[in-house]
Amino acid sequence: MFDRFRHAVLRPTDASFFLNQKRYRAIICCICIGISLFEWSGIFDQLFPGTVGRLIAIEYLLSMVVMVFFPVPAGLVCMITYCCLLFSPTYAAANIYWGMLLSIFYIAFHLRRWASGGVLCLLLIAEFLEMKLMEGSIDAFVGFASEDLFVFCIGILLATTERTAQAKQVEHNLRIASHLHSAVTSELSSIILMARSGSKDDGTLERIETVARLSLANMHSIIRTLSDTGNADTDESHKSPDITAYAQALDHNAQSMGFTGRLSIRLDSFPVSNSQFMLIQLCIKELYANITRHMAKNGGEYSITISGSENSIRITETNPSSGNPNELTSGFGLSLLEHQLEVSGGAIRYGLSGNTWHVEVTIPSGLAH
Repeated sequence: MFDRFRHAVLRPTDASFFLNQKRYRAIICCICIGISLFEWSGIFDQLFPGTVGRLIAIEYLLSMVVMVFFPVPAGLVCMITYCCLLFSPTYAAANIYWGMLLSIFYIAFHLRRWASGGVLCLLLIAEFLEMKLMEGSIDAFVGFASEDLFVFCIGILLATTERTAQAKQVEHNLRIASHLHSAVTSELSSIILMARSGSKDDGTLERIETVARLSLANMHSIIRTLSDTGNADTDESHKSPDITAYAQALDHNAQSMGFTGRLSIRLDSFPVSNSQFMLIQLCIKELYANITRHMAKNGGEYSITISGSENSIRITETNPSSGNPNELTSGFGLSLLEHQLEVSGGAIRYGLSGNTWHVEVTIPSGLAH
């Protein structure tokens, strides 16, 4: 129950982001503590008279220290103390104003929008009520509220920056996973299946060498991605006949391994950007990899259709789901492909209809420009 509430209120964070590291939080807290102590110097007894006043000051300073390790709980404690002092005739809430601003900042950064917005609204209501009860100036309330909103917006801005960095890192990791799947699962599975065929003719050995070279090229792509030298799209362009040639080569390999089926290509003549061509390659390769890994050689025929123009490309594949006792399964190919398509604005639909497995892929035109 508590864990569900915590996940509903706290947003996921990235440990590498500077605000999630204790040393940076310690620097920020030390600055705020230093400013508060400077403001208190010489007039501490007037600001915090009596034993209760000293306890309030100690509690405030301890909350600031604890913020280094637990920013949200300590921030809430500091804000509650501030709201209580708003209605105190003896102690001024302004004495701990820096801690309250820091609390708003951490709450805006760590909590989900609805939770942080709710806390801010409660704070503004408390400040408004204090202004009404104490017959204070509306200008003073507007000034305090503006500062609160300004600090809150800074926290939201940094939270958005962190989320953007997280999304880029996830995309980077998934791109590596996709390359690994292509290099290790698809190509090596094809090599294993060709070796299982028992044929030792030169054609089989040549196809094994071709697939091995493709696997090596994918490993080089992984290295470029890890070293951040392969993220940007190159100026290299392709034409639609390159798609035809690539699909025919994979179809020839599948047929040579004993699978039967039909490849139908209906493509207009149009230029293809490098990013679009790589995504099309990934789609075609995954479809043929699924056929060779999951379809029984004597279980029927597969059918792959590639059609489209410069506006969009559509790839469909069907094959009988008769089961293959020697299938090689990873379980990641289609899910990784689905993510790549979603990022690029494309779509994929797949599933089982009766005893027939079907896949439909749509690649948008935006990648072609």
